[in-house]
Amino acid sequence: MKLNEDNCYKALIACDPRFDGLFYVGVSTTGIYCRSVCPARKPHRNKCTFFPNAASAEREGYRPCLRCRPELAPSLAPFDSNKTIAGGIISRIQSGALNNSNVETLASEFDLSSRQIRRLLLQEAGVTPIEYAQTCRLLLAKQLLTETRLPIIKVAHASGFSSLRRFNQSFLSHYRLPPSQLRK
Repeated sequence: MKLNEDNCYKALIACDPRFDGLFYVGVSTTGIYCRSVCPARKPHRNKCTFFPNAASAEREGYRPCLRCRPELAPSLAPFDSNKTIAGGIISRIQSGALNNSNVETLASEFDLSSRQIRRLLLQEAGVTPIEYAQTCRLLLAKQLLTETRLPIIKVAHASGFSSLRRFNQSFLSHYRLPPSQLRK
C-alpha cells in the first residue's frame, strides 16, 4: 500500500484518531516508530517516514514507542484506557448499577476510587456518575410511560427510583411536567 505522506503528516499533527492503526510514523532522530495518535511531541516533517504497518517499521530498524505502544491494536494502548474504562462504567450505570448502590461500590468494581470515577466520567462524558444514572432512569421512565400502560408507581420503581416522590420531583425538574401529563 502506497501512503500519501503529506496526508499522513497532517493526520499525525492533528492527532486524528480516525487514522489510528492505518499508518505508523518512524522518527529518524530517535529511531522510534509511533501510532498516529501518540501523545509525544510531534517531529518535524523531514524527520518522518511513514509505514503501512508496524512490521515494516521494524524491518527498517525502528523500535516501538513505549508511550503509545504501536504493537497493540488501536484503542487498546494504556493511554487509551480512560475511554475504555469510561465505557465500562457507562455500561454498568445503564444496567442499573447505581439504582440500589452508590458510586463507591461501583468504583470498587473497577478497582478505582469514587473520586477517580467521577473525574473519569466528567472527562469522557461531561457528567458525573449520578447525573448519568439520573438521565438513564428518566429516559427509561419516559419510555415506559409512553409505550406501556403500567401504573406510574410501577414505572417509577421499574426505572430505578426508590420512591414515587423522588420520581415525580425529578421528572418535574428535568421535563417541566408531571409524569401523568407526559402519558396524555
